[in-house]
Amino acid sequence: MKRATSVGAMVLSAALAALLSLSVAEPGSAAVRRDAAPVATVRVSSFNVLGSSHTPAGGSRAPGTTRIVWAGELLARHHVDVVGFQELQADQRATFLTTTAGAWALYPGSSLRSRDGENSIGWRTAKFDLVQATTVTIPYFDGNPRPMPVVLLRERTTGLLTWFSNFHNPATTRAYPAQGRWRARATAIEVALQDQLRGTGIPSVMTGDMNERAPYFCAVQRPGSAMRAARGGYWSDGVCHALRPRAIDWIFGSRRLGLSGYTEDRSALVARTTDHPVLAATVTVDGATFPAAGSAVAPAPFVPAVSYTR
Repeated sequence: MKRATSVGAMVLSAALAALLSLSVAEPGSAAVRRDAAPVATVRVSSFNVLGSSHTPAGGSRAPGTTRIVWAGELLARHHVDVVGFQELQADQRATFLTTTAGAWALYPGSSLRSRDGENSIGWRTAKFDLVQATTVTIPYFDGNPRPMPVVLLRERTTGLLTWFSNFHNPATTRAYPAQGRWRARATAIEVALQDQLRGTGIPSVMTGDMNERAPYFCAVQRPGSAMRAARGGYWSDGVCHALRPRAIDWIFGSRRLGLSGYTEDRSALVARTTDHPVLAATVTVDGATFPAAGSAVAPAPFVPAVSYTR
């Protein structure tokens, strides 16, 4: 009887040891899931909404305040959480915030000069908290300084931090010819900013209407750079392969970010809303890849090292 009890105890002990071993070592175990680093998934868009001043009453397009309501529908269609807006003029900003009833926040929105808010970053308030907000100045038309937004957002479920920046570089037009040199200077500042943000250890996403296709890609995604394009493209043996981009709008993310599900929407609703495609991509932030993103303590206030002055 004592022998049987002893053997039974040994079997039970071995079984418990095996279960404990599985709970620690098995990849699918509850213990591993509990201890795993958090992962945040964010849908990001770059969206030039076509400013109200481009569609005055009596023209072929609906007014800006009507089109910005359609823009909100497009953000919902693409399940966007963070958007880099360009040409979001004052009446469109007000309508967007009113019709979305607190679901979205903007920076700079109306906190700076009205024209500075035309290039604002928007985020869903249910998903993100604002941690920091600042601007970096680039040369706009004819070299006039224009601040562009940089925000640090914390995803509320995971606590993970991500930098977002948004730009609008000057186009060469009949009214503003020969803007190439100002675009080149703006691009250099944007590249330097991303290199500086890489040093924080927190991932970064950049959106914008850059008014360039392959040249912009090749400048930003140069070998050793901080960023890669959501739409693809690469360098090989010193040669840039931009893969013939159709849009002058861009989404870039840090090299080690997950970037997937890239789309360029040119649907009928988009054509009624704006004269640009609506870009969207899924960004995956892994706390194991970016440990600094999971810090509960906000980093020191960020000050851009490079900024344009006239």
